[in-house]
Formats: sequence, structure tokens, C-alpha cells
Amino acid sequence: MEIRHKAEIHNSSLLAKTIQTFTSIFGVLGIGVLSAIILSRGLTPDDRGVYLGISMWNGFILGICDVGIYMATVYLWGKSLEHERNDLFRTLLVWALATGGIAVIVIMLITEWTIKGHLEGSIKLAAYLFFLSTFSGPLTSMLSGVLAAQQRFLLINLVRMGIPTVLTALWTVYFIFGTLSVSLCLITSATIAFASVFPFLWQARSYLKSSGRFQVSILRSGVWYSIKGFGGSVINVLGNGGSQILLFSLTPSALALYQTASSATGILWAIPRAIGITSFPNLVQEELAHLHDKVCRFYRLTILSTVLGAILLGIAEPFLIPFFFGKSYMPAIVPALILLPNALFGGLSDLFGNALSSTGRTLHNTIASVVYVGTTLGSMTFTIHAWGIAGAAFSTGIGFMMSFLVRFVWYNVCIQRISLIELLPGYLDLKEVFHIGFGVFRRANFMLKKKLSVRGGSS
Repeated sequence: MEIRHKAEIHNSSLLAKTIQTFTSIFGVLGIGVLSAIILSRGLTPDDRGVYLGISMWNGFILGICDVGIYMATVYLWGKSLEHERNDLFRTLLVWALATGGIAVIVIMLITEWTIKGHLEGSIKLAAYLFFLSTFSGPLTSMLSGVLAAQQRFLLINLVRMGIPTVLTALWTVYFIFGTLSVSLCLITSATIAFASVFPFLWQARSYLKSSGRFQVSILRSGVWYSIKGFGGSVINVLGNGGSQILLFSLTPSALALYQTASSATGILWAIPRAIGITSFPNLVQEELAHLHDKVCRFYRLTILSTVLGAILLGIAEPFLIPFFFGKSYMPAIVPALILLPNALFGGLSDLFGNALSSTGRTLHNTIASVVYVGTTLGSMTFTIHAWGIAGAAFSTGIGFMMSFLVRFVWYNVCIQRISLIELLPGYLDLKEVFHIGFGVFRRANFMLKKKLSVRGGSS
């Protein structure tokens, strides 16, 4: 009875963190749609394409240099003892700082070769400042990993919400006053990226003051854990960058239309991502005997909630895209509908990936990514010329499906064989999904009432 009571408390706590994380991710994606609307209204498709192209190269280089610090941090922290964590923190800190420095150097060296044709005047200076902000990326990932391993998601969610909220608010001000430009967007993004590190540094101040020492053995363990999946990170970056480069090679507006379709469907990704973010630290600390039951439970919750969300969003998108983005973005409707299943197959693939990674197996990241990128880019070379951005969306969906199949088979071979009955959602799963939905609604309603009461009090 006591064990069952503890399990219920633990499940309730995990559910609360999942709802909190879902709310923050949903908010971020919603704000992302709003920011995309501001950019589409305030910039021409070509200017927006230039901004996205600069952002793309920044993320491309950072993705190559980052060998998976966040996942390694969560794994090593979850497996370590309390007295080992000062040295662990110091080692991870050095790793993150070195990675950030390398990323900045690399992107500065290749910028003139990659996008020099689009860097003129003030845009060039703003782009270099934006590239400097890459330094903060690995550090933020590492500090977030420490908090996630401790299952302290509040600050992570607040910063996740705060960055795009402030950024979009400033872009809105620029738009209202008619000063929105590519240069101003880049400078603002860089400033906020640097500022976002400080809340994490404050939370980690006790470890920063500690007498921990850099340990080569810890670094070796972290790098080895990450390096097996590093090929997957690099290949994913190459794949994402490659698909955007193919779209950019058509016209900058093609990239802008595809990004609009991605933004419109990106809200759906909040569901599987919230489950994945909160479940991974939990799976790392779980005994292998109980791991399979949890994975199957998370699988059923993911498939139920994502399918329900996809149906609702699919009905709304043909009306929402022209309403929010304008009639010039109506060509993004069909690609947006094609992209909807990606959240399901991508989310389920990530779930099995987290389960494998929680046991120290990370090679699946590389293999699944090779299959995903190979399928996506291989088919895109044919579909993009035949069907345009709709073809690119179709190819991406096939890639996610193949990635899911790779990890599904890998899980069955390495951890435990899954029976069909374990994957079929039941009444209790449906009840839990509605519980999560009610929790999100109640949280949103509380925040709305609080906001209205503040306005009423101030008036």
C-alpha cells in the first residue's frame, strides 16, 4: 500500500511537471507563430528569408559543435552521487565554455563564404553580433541539463517562455513604429540570448562557488556518452540545413513559406516534447525492471494526445494561416497539413530514443538520423522540383516515419519486445489525457484571471 501511495504521488508530480512544461512549450510555439506573423507583416518575404538564412547558419554551426551537452548532463547527473557533483559541474562547465568558443570561431571564419551575398551594410555588423551570441548556447544547455536532472523545470520553463515573449514584444514595438528591419531583429535576438544565461547562473551559484575540480575522466565519460550519438546531431543539423538550403535555392520566399507552414504546425509539437522533456530524467533514474511499463504508458499518452491535437489543428489551419499571416501566405496551407503527422512520428521516435539513451545506449541517434536525413534529402531532391514546398513537407514526413521505425526496432531488440496490446490506449489513458487537458485549461484560465485582476487593480 505504501509503495502504491508513493507511486501515485510520483505520477502526480510528474503529471504536474508535464502540464507545466506543455504549457510553456505551447506558449513558446504560440508566441513563435505571433513572431512569424510580425515578421511576415513587417518584412518582405525576401528580407524574412535573409533573417531566417542567417539564423539557419547560426544554428547549423552550433549544432555541429555541440556534441549533446544537455543529454550528457542529464545522464551523468542522474547517475552520479551527491559528493561527486562539484567536480562534475566544474567539468561540464569547462566543456560548455569550450564548445561555445569553438562555435563562435567556426561561424566567424565561414560566414564570408556562406552568406556573404546577403550581408550588406548594417546587416553585416548585426549578423556578426548575432553570431557572437552563439557562445551562450552550450552554457545554457548545460545549466538547463543540471536543473532538468534535478527535475526542477520551473526556471527552464520560465526562461523558455520569457525569451520569445520579450523578443516578440520588442519586434511588435518596432513594427508599430515602422522600424522593424533585419538588422534590428538580429541585434535584439543576440542581446536576449546573452541575457538569458544569467538566471541559470544565479540558480547554479552554489556550484560556481564550490571547490570542484576539472576531471578528465568525467569529461571522457560525458564525451563518450555523447559521441556515440553525435553523428546523429551532426546529421540532423546537416539534414535540416540541407532542406532549408534546397528551399532557399528556389527563392528566399520559398523558405519563408515553408517556415510559415512549420510555425503553423509547430504548436502540435508541444505535446510530445513536453512528455519527452519531463520523462527523460525520470527514465534515467528508473530501474530497468520498471522502465518498459513507463515507456509504454508514455507511448499511449503521446499517441492519444497528439492525434487529438492534430485533428483539431488540421481543421483550423486553412482558416488560421491566411487570417494571421495574410493571403500572400496561403500557399503554406497544404504543406502545413502535410506536416501534421510529423509531430506524432517524431514524438514517438524521440520517446523510444529517450528510453534507449536512459540505459546508456546512444548510438541509435546516429543510425536513426542517417535514415531520417537520407530519406528526407534523398526524396526531396525529386519532390521539391515536382511539388515545391509541398514536396519538401512530404519528404520530411517520410523521414520522421523511418526514424521512428529504426528506434522502435532497436528498442524491441535491446530492451524489451513490445506487444500490440501494450500500445493500444485504454480508458485509463484517455482519462489521463483529459486530466492533462483539464490541467492545462485550468492553468491558462488562472493566468488569464490573474492578468485581468492586475489590469482591474491598476485602473
